[in-house]
Amino acid sequence: MVDVPGHGKVVVDIAYGGAFYAFVSAEKLGLDICSAKTRDVVDAASAVTEAVKAQFKINHPDSEDLAFLYGTILTDGKDAYTKEPTTNICVFADEQVDRSPTGSGVTARIALQYHKGLLELNQTRAFKSSATELL
Repeated sequence: MVDVPGHGKVVVDIAYGGAFYAFVSAEKLGLDICSAKTRDVVDAASAVTEAVKAQFKINHPDSEDLAFLYGTILTDGKDAYTKEPTTNICVFADEQVDRSPTGSGVTARIALQYHKGLLELNQTRAFKSSATELL
């Protein structure tokens, strides 16, 4: 649970897939991931990133250099296994936006889904790019 300014207390998952990311359904922040304006997505994701950085210490088992939150990935909330594609937007580094699924972000999201029992070994997930409006 993270206290996110402007959004209140929000349940956030943190997972590693080559970098650490915070994951939250965009709906929990009052957004529709497929129709929200990019600026609104960036502002919400950045608020989550800053809140997590302020409220939690990230640890990496092998390298202290990797023990930091790289960004926040807002999802469509479709985390349970389905053959239907899922969508997410990654806001990372200095508020850069990756509307493609992202390599390390997808890896972290799949690991999280597996950890939660929402995906089994050898099941595949389809990801699609989001369709946000510019600023």
